[in-house]
Amino acid sequence: MSDPQENQLSPEESSVKSARSIESDESTVLKEAQNKVEEKPSSKPPSLWKSAMFIAGVTMIAKALGFFRDWQIFHVYGASLATDAYFAAVQLPWYSVILLGGLGGPFHSMVVALFGKWVTAPNAPSKQVNQLASAFTILVGVLFVGLSVLTYGFAEPIMRLFLSDSKPELLALAAQQLKILAPMVFFGGWLGIFYGFLNIYHHFLWPSLSPAAMSVVIIIALALQKAPDQGQILAWATVGGALAQLLIQLPAVWGFGWRPALPDWKPLLPELKQLGEMIIPLVIGTTIGQVMVYVDMAFVSQLEEGGWAAVILSNRLMQLPIGVLQTAMLVPIFPRFSRAVADKNWDGLRQDIHTGVITLWVISIPVLVAIVLLGEPIIRLVFEHGEFSRHDTAMVTLALVFQALQMVPYFARDTLTRVFYAFEDAKTPMLIGLLAIGIKYGLNMLLVKQFGLGGITLSTALITAINMTLLGSILYAKHFKNYGPMLLLKRLGLLLSAGAGVFVIFYVMRPFWLPYTLPNAFLWQQWVSVMALGVSILALYWLMASVLRIPEMKALNGRLMSVLNRG
Repeated sequence: MSDPQENQLSPEESSVKSARSIESDESTVLKEAQNKVEEKPSSKPPSLWKSAMFIAGVTMIAKALGFFRDWQIFHVYGASLATDAYFAAVQLPWYSVILLGGLGGPFHSMVVALFGKWVTAPNAPSKQVNQLASAFTILVGVLFVGLSVLTYGFAEPIMRLFLSDSKPELLALAAQQLKILAPMVFFGGWLGIFYGFLNIYHHFLWPSLSPAAMSVVIIIALALQKAPDQGQILAWATVGGALAQLLIQLPAVWGFGWRPALPDWKPLLPELKQLGEMIIPLVIGTTIGQVMVYVDMAFVSQLEEGGWAAVILSNRLMQLPIGVLQTAMLVPIFPRFSRAVADKNWDGLRQDIHTGVITLWVISIPVLVAIVLLGEPIIRLVFEHGEFSRHDTAMVTLALVFQALQMVPYFARDTLTRVFYAFEDAKTPMLIGLLAIGIKYGLNMLLVKQFGLGGITLSTALITAINMTLLGSILYAKHFKNYGPMLLLKRLGLLLSAGAGVFVIFYVMRPFWLPYTLPNAFLWQQWVSVMALGVSILALYWLMASVLRIPEMKALNGRLMSVLNRG
């Protein structure tokens, strides 16, 4: 495919083409919706930096509640049979609510990529687009009701498939919990659709904060629990939290003018087909990620008890910084990708890609250094209470250190994936994901023998780097030659050199600070030392990175100074 810049129309040609489209008597429903948008130009979207900072603040609240939720789960149950069963059973419902229905999931991405081109804030959706949205929502609802029923009816075979080499008591308990969790599957598709509608209108509060609803419900349920169980209360609370997460979206969606409507199906069939052509590879691509989770689960089930819970907790800990940064930057920037492609604004698209990727790299690299140096004392200080033992700390630390290595390629992979979606190309990321399954299985076989639990998370980091490389190469060859991949790699090399310098300095100084983070030191000394070291790592890295004269770093410093001056 040729570079899209080669096909860019002049302003006069664009006007003629638009006028002919408006005059056409045979224009489809979506073209009518697009014309309606052209008749009512939208207001300028909010600043990317302001949106990112707002989303970061809201997401940090949600992540803090999620962190406390995980702390309470492990405080009550530890890394045990109950948590292994719960985290195994909840994977399929989580796949629906968090992966299919979450921010960045296929339904959210499809709504932003397609509906985002047809409706622009502050205009309410036209009647035709509203009918199309209603038809799509009805179809998704019917499909996910069926999936919920199948999940309940086949709970035991499902868990037997994914825990084939596990103990019988783990299989039985996981199947029991999956039956409780089955209604969650229904909520996923609708959550993603509502998130997408709100994202189109630059409304970020509830999509970013609503995941906290599940955390709050679980925290309350475990706090009120009077007698220990095998995780059934935890499963019921998770279902209640998912329902709350869906319900709190409705007032905001209603407020932006979306109304349920009885669709006239026949005229909508061509547009529904177009939606299906994009959503199917999106769902398959997301499913591939979940298949890799089950591949990991099969390998971990052969290791020691509590291993799968340790891998899940290490992933949750890594997702604390990743989730905040990814949501803060990619949620507001994704509609900009879609709009830039629709307007053939290639300079703007290139600038947004660089801003998104490099900004996320700038912030994530010192976090990676801190995790590698301080992961063990942080886990011990926070979690080693109640049923969480010293052995559990060792398992989670091993998994976390290797898990953290995927942070840098993770952000680039997810940013480039959304650029493909903006080009309405969901097939390429899907095909790369299919290739990754086989590579992941082979890496697990090789690395688990060498590193145990760490081999599982190390293979995940390597797969993420491979995906990033393939996506960047194919984007250059297929869609957008001028997005500047070499400049991105140059910036990455500079930032990694700063991160490596910080790591070497603190590692060489390890004999001076390590004694104050060990268990035989006073508790207050351990806390103060870990926090001081974390701040020092960030400060030294920021100083070294600022000297490198990277434009995105300069923009971040300018934004920080502006905020401090206003304060």
